Amino acid sequence: MFIMLRKFSTMMLTAALLTGSVAATAAFAQTSPAPAPAVQQKIKVQLNGKEFPFPQEIVTENGVAYVNASTLAIALGGSAAWDSTTKSLLVAKDNKYALRMYENQNFAYKNGKETSVANPPRPVTGAVLVPLVFIAQELGAKVEYDAKTLTYKLSIPINS
Repeated sequence: MFIMLRKFSTMMLTAALLTGSVAATAAFAQTSPAPAPAVQQKIKVQLNGKEFPFPQEIVTENGVAYVNASTLAIALGGSAAWDSTTKSLLVAKDNKYALRMYENQNFAYKNGKETSVANPPRPVTGAVLVPLVFIAQELGAKVEYDAKTLTYKLSIPINS
C-alpha cells in the first residue's frame, strides 16, 4: 500500500510540474513579443576608388568585416590557398610575404615567425572568409572606413 501511495504521489508531482511548466511557457509566449530578426548592414568595398564586388556577402561580426580570402588577395597582388588537412589559410605575396592562419586559432606564422591574430579565418561553403582590414593591410593596402556610407576604401599601387 505504501509503495502504491508513493508511486501515486510521484506521478501527481510530475503531472503538476509538467502542467505548470506548460502553462508558464504558454503565458510567457503570449506576453513576450517575438525578437526582431538581426539585420546585416550592407558593407561596401572600394579598391582604388572603384566599387569592388565579392562573390559572397560581406559578413560583419563584432565590428569586423569578413570577406572572401582569394578575391581579396588576388585583387591586392597576392594569393590565398586553404589547406584542408591543417585547416589553415596561406596568404602570400611576391615571394616576400607569407602568412599562415589557422581556423579557430589566434596565432599565425608570418614569414615563419609566430604572431597573434585577433580574428582567424572562417571556412564557409566554397570559400574562406578573412578579416578585411587585417589582410588588406598585411598585403600593403591603405585602408580607410567611411561610417556614413559603410564603405571600406582600399588603396594600393597597381603594378602593370
